[in-house]
Amino acid sequence: MYCVWSNIRTSKTLKDKNMIGKTHLSGSKMLFACCDKELINKEIKHNNTKIVISEKFYGTQEITKEEFLKNINCCSSANIFGKKACDLLLKNKVVLKEQIIYINNIPHTQIYKI
Repeated sequence: MYCVWSNIRTSKTLKDKNMIGKTHLSGSKMLFACCDKELINKEIKHNNTKIVISEKFYGTQEITKEEFLKNINCCSSANIFGKKACDLLLKNKVVLKEQIIYINNIPHTQIYKI
């Protein structure tokens, strides 16, 4: 089953689109990468590792909560950064709070469906 966010059309205004999302397809698997809009192109450090929340990986497409949840339901795995995105996962019981880590006070989680 494929659910690609670019095929989802909503009548939501730009103010409702507070996250950035991109799907990556590899064979029959779909990775969904998403972050809060204000984090795009931000560089954070974790120990000796530099993490760039890049447009190349997370994309440039602004998405709504509904688009976010549709992609979470359809993806094989997900890589999520940001308070808005992680709070939405918690609210919809997709992840537990123990499954969210904080890197420089920014929530991050990964989802793998088996």
